[in-house]
Amino acid sequence: MQAWHFGGINYPVGGVGGIAISLADGLVEKGSEIRYKANVTNVILENGKAVGVRLSNGKEFFAKTVISNATRWDTFGKLVKEELPEEEKNFQKNYVKAPSFLSIHMGVKASVLPAGTDCHHFILEDNWNNLEKPYGSIFLSIPTVLDPSLAPEGHHILHIFTTAGIEDWEGLSRKEYEEKKEVVANEIIRRLEKKLFPGLQDSIVLKEVGSPKTHRRFLARNDGTYGPMPRGKPKGLLAMPFNTTSIDGLYCVGDSCFPGQGVIAVAFSGIMCAHRVAADIGLEQKSPVLDAGLLGLLRWLRTLA
Repeated sequence: MQAWHFGGINYPVGGVGGIAISLADGLVEKGSEIRYKANVTNVILENGKAVGVRLSNGKEFFAKTVISNATRWDTFGKLVKEELPEEEKNFQKNYVKAPSFLSIHMGVKASVLPAGTDCHHFILEDNWNNLEKPYGSIFLSIPTVLDPSLAPEGHHILHIFTTAGIEDWEGLSRKEYEEKKEVVANEIIRRLEKKLFPGLQDSIVLKEVGSPKTHRRFLARNDGTYGPMPRGKPKGLLAMPFNTTSIDGLYCVGDSCFPGQGVIAVAFSGIMCAHRVAADIGLEQKSPVLDAGLLGLLRWLRTLA
């Protein structure tokens, strides 16, 4: 995750992981219980209503509401074992999965970075036609430029990533897969050496490479996708689904919902979902007439997308 640094936006000291830790601590302080390594495989439905979840170890948990942070493709393609609702068919008709990423995390000797090196870089060589092609452009973040405490003295952290589709990584043996990661990563590093940091390869003290398959496995995202993008000409953010779904008691949150991809957008989606659920279970005031009218209008708008 990038916390872009520009125009007064603050970078969290200690790294962006501190945001997730603070949120988790806040939930626990308010009486929540967080189950880690709890792989949900099913949303449990009774009479068409979501009433709980089933884990891969067979344990079941029941609740008044179920909130899915999985993508819409995973929620309605894997977790809900029912026929795809019409609203989700419409979503999949209008949106496609954005590609995933090849990510490289490196620890390097600080001497390879010239004095005054900026935190964020975007590299697109001479051909603009390569902008949206796999591996065509390179994003680079160096968080230790802003917070040196993240790395040992005399070193910097580089997070390098470029778009990549999972289809380019399927059907490989374990040996072929590891070799491909090295070949692709070394080519990306070579391009950075040529454009920004001569001698980068020799300065590396630690390197980890993640492919779209890595994103799929550890982030549990369909094909490792970064999120939805319009299949055709964008019709505006209101064409995206909101937190409610056509299944009573089931809500969605994250980049598959309004307002879409990005740290700020996803955080806003979470806030919206919290208020929606609180209103629906009686913790906040709501107007059933206005709610029904607004949700009906939004569903109609999405049929036009």
